[in-house]
Amino acid sequence: MARLEDLIKDIADPRLRAQIAGEVAKLKAKKKFGLVFEEHLPEVMELPGLAVKPGARVVKRGDKAAGFFLVKAAVNGKKVRVVSERGGPAEIAAKDDLVVVKRFGEPMYPALIPVDRVTRAPGKPYHTLINADNFHALQVLLYCYQREVDVIYIDPPYNSGARDWKYNNNYVDRTDQYRHSKWLSMMQRRLELAKRLLKPDGVLIVTIDENEIGHLSVLLETIFPEYLRHMVATVINPKGTGKLNFARVDEYIFFCVPNNGASLIKGIPTSAGITGAPGEGALFYPSSAPQPLLEVMSAEEDDSDDAEEDDGPETDDTDVADITDEELPFPPEEIGDWELRHARRRGSESSYRHQRKNQFYPIYIDVGERRVVRTGTALPLEGKPNFAKVGGLLPIWPIDKDGNERCWRFIPPKMQTLIDAKRVRLGQYNPTYDSWTLNIWERRPESKKLKTVWWKKAHDAGTHGTTLLHNILGRRATFPFPKSIYAVADALAAVVRTRPNALIVDFFAGSGTTLHSTCMLNAVYGGFRRCVLVTNNEVAANLAVRLKKEGTEPGSAEYEKQGICAAVTWPRVEAILLGRRRDKTRLPGQYLDGRAMSLGFEENAQYLKLDFLDPGEVKRGESYEAILPILWMMAGASGDFQLSKGSGKHHFPKGCPFCVLLREDHFKEFAAKLAERPDITHVFLVTDSVEAFHEMGSRIGKDKRCVQLYKSYLDNFKINLEPKRAD
Repeated sequence: MARLEDLIKDIADPRLRAQIAGEVAKLKAKKKFGLVFEEHLPEVMELPGLAVKPGARVVKRGDKAAGFFLVKAAVNGKKVRVVSERGGPAEIAAKDDLVVVKRFGEPMYPALIPVDRVTRAPGKPYHTLINADNFHALQVLLYCYQREVDVIYIDPPYNSGARDWKYNNNYVDRTDQYRHSKWLSMMQRRLELAKRLLKPDGVLIVTIDENEIGHLSVLLETIFPEYLRHMVATVINPKGTGKLNFARVDEYIFFCVPNNGASLIKGIPTSAGITGAPGEGALFYPSSAPQPLLEVMSAEEDDSDDAEEDDGPETDDTDVADITDEELPFPPEEIGDWELRHARRRGSESSYRHQRKNQFYPIYIDVGERRVVRTGTALPLEGKPNFAKVGGLLPIWPIDKDGNERCWRFIPPKMQTLIDAKRVRLGQYNPTYDSWTLNIWERRPESKKLKTVWWKKAHDAGTHGTTLLHNILGRRATFPFPKSIYAVADALAAVVRTRPNALIVDFFAGSGTTLHSTCMLNAVYGGFRRCVLVTNNEVAANLAVRLKKEGTEPGSAEYEKQGICAAVTWPRVEAILLGRRRDKTRLPGQYLDGRAMSLGFEENAQYLKLDFLDPGEVKRGESYEAILPILWMMAGASGDFQLSKGSGKHHFPKGCPFCVLLREDHFKEFAAKLAERPDITHVFLVTDSVEAFHEMGSRIGKDKRCVQLYKSYLDNFKINLEPKRAD
C-alpha cells in the first residue's frame, strides 16, 4: 500500500491522481494492515452453575460436537424441549445432561459470592482473589475500578502447544492450525478491557516467551499506540531449557508506560532514597549481600541518557574522606546524601561541542589555592580555545584525553551559580595530559535506572518459583512454571515502589505469585498496596481426563475442588499470610532478607467466586446480597461487608467505608446517620428515578462518591462489551 501511494504521487494528471487517491483511501478504510489474524472466532464459556431454563443456550454434556441448542420450553421439573441452532426438529433432553453456555460479549449480570477470608490486620484493606473466567471478571473490575488501577501485571499462557490453556472449553495444542489466532483473539478481548482499568499514569506489565513475543508486540502497539513500550529480557532459568539448537535461559517482560513526559519507572532505590529496606536499598536481599537484586547504573556514571566512555586516567578518584568539613558546601552530617560527579559531559551521543554549542567555555581555576573561581563565556563554533592564563587564573576547557572538544554539563550562568555555592570542586592534576579534573557536588539520586537485561539468582523460577510453591503447599506437581516471587516483586516495584496505596491487578493469576509479591513489597517498603487476583478454576488436562473417566463432571463439588483456584491459589494465599499450611504445620525456610516464612504477613485476603444473576431479580432488589461484595470492592475492600438481604431501610456495614440507602422515602434518616460517619467514601442510593438520585446526591456532598442502584449495575452489564469489528 505504501508503494502504491508513492506511485500515485507521480501521476501528472491532478484529476486522475485525486480520483485514484480517493479509491485507495476507501480500500485502506476497509482493509487492515499490520497484525492480521482471524478476529471473528467465537469464544464461549460453560456455566454449569446457571439454571437450564427457556431462552438459555446450552450444550450436551459429553457430546460437545453436537453444537449449541436453545431451550424452548420446560417439559417438567427435570426435562426441557431444545432445538439445535444448526436446524432440525425439537427434542426432549434431561436438564442434568445440559450445560448453559454464553458467548463472550453477551449481557451477563455478575455476582461475587464469598467463599473464605483471612484477617490478620484489622483496619487494612483486603487483597481479593476471584474465581472466575477473566473476561467476565474484567467487566466486574471495570464497574469497580475504571481508571483506578496503578499497575496490571499478567503472565498469560505462552501458547507453546503444551495444552496449558483452553479456547471454547477445549485445550489448545500445537496441532490446532488456528492456535495463534485463538490466542490473539483471547488476548485482544481482554487487553482492550484491561486498558480501561489503568490510571492515566498506570502501567501494563506482560510476561511472554518466544512463542508469541512477535505477535504480542504488535498487538500491544495496536491497543496501546499512545504508550511507550519497553522490553526487558530476564533470566529465569540459568541452566537453560532442553530445546533444539539453543538452551533458552530467558523470557521477556513488556512494560507499556503512558507517554506523559514523566519517568514512571522508578528503578532501584539507593541508600539516599529508601528507609528500612535491606541490602542498601536492594529488594529482599540480606544486608550482607554484595550487590543489589537488579543491575543498576553505577555511581560513577553520568546522569544523562547517554552511554559513558572510559576516560582513563582523567577519571577522578578523589577520596571524600580527605575533604575537610570547611570545604563542604553542605552540613557535614549530610555528606552521605552527596557525591562528586564529573563537571564535563562524557556521554557518547550528546557531549560534544557541536551538539551543545553554549556549553563549550573555559572555567578558570586558581591552582595555588586549589580553587574554582569563575566561568568564561561560551566560544562560538569557529573559535579556538585559548589556554593562556587570565589574571593569574588557568582556564580549563572541556577537552578529553584524546583531544576531543566536549562540553560542560551546564551553561555558564548555571555553572557560575554552582561555583558560587562552592559545589564545583578542583579534583586531581594529571601530568600526562597537563589537565585538571573538575567535579560537582550533586545529591545522590533516590534511585538508579533499571537496565533492560535482568540476571540475578533471585529470579530463578526453579528455586524461587516451583520449589518455593512446593514448600508452601507441602506437595509437588501443584502448578507448572510459577514465577519467582522476587522477579515479580522487582517488576511491580519498578512502578509502585513509591505508590504506597497502589492498586495492582493480575487477571491471569495462576498460583498467586503476584499477591505474594505485593505482600513482600508492603513488608519491605511499608504501605497498603492492594492486589486483585483473577484465576479460573481450570483442572489440568490429564486430571480432567481422569475425572471424566470416573464420571466426575465440571460443576460438581468433587471436580471443582481439584481446580487451580481451589487447590493451589487460595491455599497459597492462606499459607503465606498465616505462615502455616492447612494441616497447621509452619512454613519452612526464610525469605532472602532473612525473614522467616512462618511469620506470615500482616495482611488480609478475601476469596470470592463469580456467579451470574437474573437481571429482573436485581431490579426488584432480590439480589442485594449477591452484589454486596461488588459494592464492598468498589469502596476499597475494607472491613466486613456483613451480608444482608437488603430488606431494611438502609445498610451501614460496620467498619466499611460505604453505605446503601435501600428505601428512598427514608433518605432524611439515612442522611442524618451518614453525617455521623465521616469515614464513608461511597454512597449507594437505590432509586429508579435519575432526578431523585441527583437530588439526594446534591444533599450528600461532593466529598463522597454517589452511585445509583440498581441502574448503574444493570446499565454497566447489559452493554455488549464485545468490540464491534469491521467485516
